Amino acid sequence: MAEEPSKLQALVRLGRHLPQHVDLFFLLGFLAGNTERLHFVRRLEGAPVALRFVAGRSQIWPQPVLDATVRGVPLPLPGMVVSALAGTQDPICVQVVVDDPADQAYLEPLTVDSYADVKSDVQSLQERMRSIRARIDQSLDIYRECRRLLAEGTSADEQNLHFFLGLAEREIEGLNAELNRLRSVLQERGGREEP
Repeated sequence: MAEEPSKLQALVRLGRHLPQHVDLFFLLGFLAGNTERLHFVRRLEGAPVALRFVAGRSQIWPQPVLDATVRGVPLPLPGMVVSALAGTQDPICVQVVVDDPADQAYLEPLTVDSYADVKSDVQSLQERMRSIRARIDQSLDIYRECRRLLAEGTSADEQNLHFFLGLAEREIEGLNAELNRLRSVLQERGGREEP
């Protein structure tokens, strides 16, 4: 069975087709260190960070190897791109134009249509995280109320209070685990957790 392609392996394959310039490999190294923010896309429209690599025989003069725009500002040098991205957490959308069919096929499972797909995926994760936080708050309210009633010792139904207390504890643990999982998925996709 073939191994699933990874973003890091895709960057290595891309590097094989690019001119052997230190500044391009500096940028590829930066992208390799930030794969959680990296998204391969078919179209760059609307992306705050848009990088277009042209490799192989497709890279014919006067078409540049790299066309980069960060927040609407064209950046002609790979070092400038790294400098602009180093202090941010913006998703990085990369379009690869390569004429090798094997490399195109390799990139296909990693590629989404556009930045809109990246953005909607991140927003959906953020909404799920908000929903889980609300459920955690409700469970904490139940937990606190059960603890208060048990501490007062005025309730005749102590057995039920212990039952609901345990139920709230288990639900909080499960929800926290799910929240942590979603945090890591969100980070992998280049999103930021909302306060």
